Amino acid sequence: MAEKQAQTQLFAEERKQEIMKMLRMQTKIVVPELCDYFGVSASTIRNDLRQLEKEKQLTRTHGGAIISTKTGLEYFPENKVRMTEQKRAIAAEALNRIEDGDRIAIMTGSTSFELLQLLTEKKELMVILDDISFAVWLEQNTDFDIWILGGQLRTKYHYTTSPFHDEFLDMVNIDKIFITCTGITAEKGITTPDLETALRIRDVIKASNEKIVICDSSKVGRVAFAQTMNLQDVDELITDEGIEQEDLEAFRNLTSVTTVPVEE
Repeated sequence: MAEKQAQTQLFAEERKQEIMKMLRMQTKIVVPELCDYFGVSASTIRNDLRQLEKEKQLTRTHGGAIISTKTGLEYFPENKVRMTEQKRAIAAEALNRIEDGDRIAIMTGSTSFELLQLLTEKKELMVILDDISFAVWLEQNTDFDIWILGGQLRTKYHYTTSPFHDEFLDMVNIDKIFITCTGITAEKGITTPDLETALRIRDVIKASNEKIVICDSSKVGRVAFAQTMNLQDVDELITDEGIEQEDLEAFRNLTSVTTVPVEE
């Protein structure tokens, strides 16, 4: 019985992944179409859509669903539990880009936090942050030189934003910036749901010599409200091997892409 339940759950997860792939291609789907495609009942599909909406991946409509591009897709602490192994593998690869003594900026995000926790392997870093929880963790676990970007603290998000240019960023030279995102496509580039967040990241990008995007493959195909940067302006994208081959080829026409395997 336990084996049958586990198999049923596996099929449900695979079906939900396929539903999201379909949504990324056509932006809207209807229940009868999904019933025909998967050969399951309408109640099964509605349950799948309910779960995906709960995960902030889509928005249910009368008779179907549309892909979600609202701020509900933003990073929340609970998102840390999604795609965890992929995020850890990406972070481990990103750590190889950091050398002792580097001046780095790490922008908020669940994949960024995985990278942050690996920094204890490095020495004499200067770390520029927008996330106060990141700063607290670093202060407790390292002796690095830590700088926090000023501005308004976003409620429930633990990081600062500002619509105003920060003169501090005109005065410093950052070796590398590590950026996560809510969405990434070849056409729209790197996107985030909040305009002020995008403006802040753009300022840090201008002060940075090397721009590295770290995001798992579930972000591919999504488009959020505000663009952080064009993909061709990214020096390297580090993602996992779950990325579709078509997307991988499109991205590699614009920038350097590294894909990392994920241990089962």
